[in-house]
Amino acid sequence: MKFDLKFPRASTLKPATGLIKKQAQEFYVEELMNPELAGEGEHVWLWVEKIGQNTEYVAGQLARFANVKKMDIGFSGQKDRWAKTRQWFSVYLGAKPEPDWPSFDLEDTCILKVGRHVKKLRRGEHRANFFNIVVQELSDTDDLQSSLSKIHDGGFPNYYGPQRFGINGANLDRGERFFEGEIKASRSQRSFYLSAARSYLFNISLAQMVESGLWSDDTVGGPLFGDDVEGVTSISENERKILESHPSLAKGIHKNRLKLERRSYSIVPQDFTWKLCDGNKLTLTFVLPKGIFATALLAEFLNFRVGLGQGE
Repeated sequence: MKFDLKFPRASTLKPATGLIKKQAQEFYVEELMNPELAGEGEHVWLWVEKIGQNTEYVAGQLARFANVKKMDIGFSGQKDRWAKTRQWFSVYLGAKPEPDWPSFDLEDTCILKVGRHVKKLRRGEHRANFFNIVVQELSDTDDLQSSLSKIHDGGFPNYYGPQRFGINGANLDRGERFFEGEIKASRSQRSFYLSAARSYLFNISLAQMVESGLWSDDTVGGPLFGDDVEGVTSISENERKILESHPSLAKGIHKNRLKLERRSYSIVPQDFTWKLCDGNKLTLTFVLPKGIFATALLAEFLNFRVGLGQGE
């Protein structure tokens, strides 16, 4: 099955066109969290800057360097490979000697800060992400200022970005085959497939809300499908139809006993600023809650091409 990954914009204004990630440094992401490190303990926390490296790979290299298991490495969120990012990692050392962190050698990766703590860094501990994004080769800018002002004041549809689905939707295609028993998958692959399935179905639900004009007024949020949970609004009849229209994805979700969650249909970026230079270069800065895709904000006003890592 081929999955349609084009979802409608809320804005009726004409989108601009441009290029993002011409260089990795032009897509900057920084975790916003201020851990109160204990100054002692069996865990070392590392503030790491990386360019062109994905989070899982860096975690593996830190484990190798510290001579610990991969499971002893903690991080709060996955960060884009094709970007310049700063994020925290933790390393459980126990009674092992402290590695010589300044000698850690990984291309375009630098440990900026080191501290001791009594606990491991867990997923989702950071509160938000700061972005500084440069759009090059900008054109068709007649409605640009109005589009950006609308996002500043009213937000944008909270779609999952294309990187969630893999190159040309590969995570969805493979996931469907896995759910139908056609291929095998490792534990980590299964997690990717399930995440892609729920994200895609959420995007379909959000797309319907955008087309009806109700996306920004909704207070319940869209479904991340799974079994009913007390205190979480059960799926509506229309949401049930979305799930039933994708039986393979539904099979995988329910077989793995995922729990129903709700995700906001709309997001208003914080501290949103922009600057247009020479008429064809746009710099954007903003803060988004964790788990929110900057590419969803960009897609609301921009038909963008990707210079590095397209589809990843």
